[in-house]
Amino acid sequence: MPVREMLDPRWRRLGRVRLYCNASCLASAVLGGLILLGWASGSKLLKSAFLGLGAIAPNTALALILLGISLWLLLPDPPRRPRHFCGLGLASVVSLLGALTLIEQRLRVDLRIDRLLLGHATAVSLRMTPITAITLFALGLALLLLDWQTRFGIRPSQILSLWSGFAAVMSISGYINAADPLYGFFSFTPVSVYVSLLVFFMGAAIFFARPRVGIPGDLMGKFVGSSIARRLLPAVIVVPVFAAWLRARLEQGGWFGAELGLAFNVTLNVISLSLLVWLNARQLNKTDEALEEAREAKDALYNASLRDELTGLYNRRGFLTFAEEQIKYAQSGRRELVVLFADVDGLKAINDAFGHSEGDRAIKLAAQVLLTVFRDTDLISRIHGDEFAVLALDCSPEGLVRIEAHLEKALRASNSLGNPWKLSMSLGAIHVDSKHPVSIDELLGKADKTMYERKRTKPALVPR
Repeated sequence: MPVREMLDPRWRRLGRVRLYCNASCLASAVLGGLILLGWASGSKLLKSAFLGLGAIAPNTALALILLGISLWLLLPDPPRRPRHFCGLGLASVVSLLGALTLIEQRLRVDLRIDRLLLGHATAVSLRMTPITAITLFALGLALLLLDWQTRFGIRPSQILSLWSGFAAVMSISGYINAADPLYGFFSFTPVSVYVSLLVFFMGAAIFFARPRVGIPGDLMGKFVGSSIARRLLPAVIVVPVFAAWLRARLEQGGWFGAELGLAFNVTLNVISLSLLVWLNARQLNKTDEALEEAREAKDALYNASLRDELTGLYNRRGFLTFAEEQIKYAQSGRRELVVLFADVDGLKAINDAFGHSEGDRAIKLAAQVLLTVFRDTDLISRIHGDEFAVLALDCSPEGLVRIEAHLEKALRASNSLGNPWKLSMSLGAIHVDSKHPVSIDELLGKADKTMYERKRTKPALVPR
């Protein structure tokens, strides 16, 4: 597989599609060659493609060979120039064969196409049927337009290749329902079932020859819609054909007549397709549930990345993430803010005297004290070790006096719990001035400097 395809996350799916296209090319060329060999050797079995019911026209066999070789040459994206021109030339011959056969059919003239290959007379009844001629003409034209795209992003090649699916399903349904083989434009011979299947597979191969763009690109995508389409499409094709086959068999067995058979066919289609809709709806629900769980897990992971594991407060990242927006809002003059920097006094002495587990308890107790002092709307964070930062919303400089009084009261309450150490905290604050905007890092630096100036005036803390 080319390197460009290996780099595509859909490379496995694309590889299977390419394998299918190559297999279709091989089947078309081999079957067409066997039919021509049958005409050359006089083998009725090979002429009928092993069905033994009647011969397939030699020009149809030639068209199948050229169609398979042409697609094989054009499959690389982009193909090399010699392969490209050779493939286009063979596709032109296929379209020409189909067009000339249509001219013979509509104008009732004999262009002796059937005699050119073998050099002896062939029955007029073996002439390529109109539906086969139109299908081969469409497929040859689709190969000629394989890499052409309109300015609206439409690929005519893909639209033309879909005709083969319509023609093949029409013919196969005619076989299943034992339709009269002489019904004008959509006439077919009883032995062309292989031709119907081959043009269907070749049409699908041409349709998926450029699987990254157009309609195939939507079907080959990685999202839920593409996945559902891939699951539904085979059933949408197979279920109605199977229902028609089952109806024909039951009618032939005398279970019911044509009218009731039509009702049975419709009912079976409705039930089958409704079942498919339900199964896909259930799969969609499971997919949505998985996406919701993944979204919740992602949100939880994101929130965890913003939280301090020890205290449950915001960490430095979380504080800076939310504080920056509030600072900008305050600097516009619409909100008063105070940035505070707090530090646990004597934490090293607590760790040395009582161990790091008691030091962690002191940090958690300090976090609880801050949660008591400040409001739920304020941003409280542990930014590093024993250092805390607070963004007090709608707080004036005068409000700092009340905050400090409340902090001292909360610390006294915490120290009455009987811990073997005394909890003390130093606090520094800076008011956000809308007239002199600064960043949150600068505000934290100023608050930190104020806190350390006050901390130096305190006596050294000795654990109990």
